[in-house]
Amino acid sequence: MRTMKTVVLIIALAAVLSWGQNLENAGIDYTTALQKKPGSERITAFEAYIKNYPDPGQNVFTKLAYYWLTVDNYKVKSYDKAIRNGEKAVQLGGMEAKLEAGVYLILGSSYGASNNKEKALTWAEKAASFAQKHGIADIAKQANALKSELSGAAKQPARPLTSLEKIGQLYTAGKYNEAIDTYNSFGAADKNDEKIFEIYARSLMKAGKLDAALKEFSDAYAKNRKAINAERLGNIYLAKAERDRKFLDNAVAFQIEAGLLYDKENNSKRRDALLTNAKYWLYEKYNYNDKIKKYNASVKPVKPVVSNDKEIKRLQLEYDKLDRDLQRKYVDIEMPGYEQDKLDKIQEQIDKLKAGASTPANDPNAAAAQELEKEKQRIEAEFKSLSDQARKKLGL
Repeated sequence: MRTMKTVVLIIALAAVLSWGQNLENAGIDYTTALQKKPGSERITAFEAYIKNYPDPGQNVFTKLAYYWLTVDNYKVKSYDKAIRNGEKAVQLGGMEAKLEAGVYLILGSSYGASNNKEKALTWAEKAASFAQKHGIADIAKQANALKSELSGAAKQPARPLTSLEKIGQLYTAGKYNEAIDTYNSFGAADKNDEKIFEIYARSLMKAGKLDAALKEFSDAYAKNRKAINAERLGNIYLAKAERDRKFLDNAVAFQIEAGLLYDKENNSKRRDALLTNAKYWLYEKYNYNDKIKKYNASVKPVKPVVSNDKEIKRLQLEYDKLDRDLQRKYVDIEMPGYEQDKLDKIQEQIDKLKAGASTPANDPNAAAAQELEKEKQRIEAEFKSLSDQARKKLGL
């Protein structure tokens, strides 16, 4: 099996968060898997993710999990798995254009490496036409080069890589320190390029240089209050919070700002994701998420109240019939006490059943549930206050 040397994928750098099979933690679990080391570690994480969230119809992240399994299996040269996951990703659909074009390209290269030239050409041609149609120049170029290689055409002399390609390839290969050194070697024009700076700052984060990344993104946010910059600051503080929970306050604040700025930029999908995440981490600050899990795990079932309506109705009919019979029997004389006792006995049964139906069973969970609800309301109020402060800060 030979490796198709032509293809060097430029992987999308942004990861989407969401909320909500128990889908409540689907977005967080997806982000956790995505942050694993590319290759076998991330493959294991996403294979587990698909087992936990198997229905792509309910969870968009399941579709993206197949995309990352395609990418990482290709990286570790597991071409059969790359093909299987890639074709599954294509079948499910719903990918952004660049991701979809990337999957076509990986399928072409993987089939080529598996010596299936016919299918390799089919996917390479699809990658080229799709990428060209959607203006994805880098993948269109790689797809055309793959087609030439598969067709046996003479290779064109290699051209020098652009600065963006240099740092991009180092980042994709996981060589984060080299990417940082490469950025530092660039001139002012390249350093001011937004895409190059983004890769540099992400390399700082991946290399664990969080304080340096924080400085770079803080400077960028001060110059340009864009939602993406606020989101990046929130992510940096989340990484710092793994070591010290006090940074959760900063993470929540910047995620709220990012959500409000995404709303200003008319990006409702990212707005909802960031504000939902901000609320999740505010709950996390007070360990509310764990409290809910423990409550759900320990909650005692409450025996449902059995309806007595049917028996009450039967006894009422019995009472009415007996009353009518007695009224007919004792028209001109007073009804004896023992006959009245029969009626009273039935009425007593009816009253007892009615009283039992109106008194619900004691709920042993009521006190704990009430405390949790009080805490939830307090956290919700704090979230609203933080949102109001962010709006004032941003002038919204």
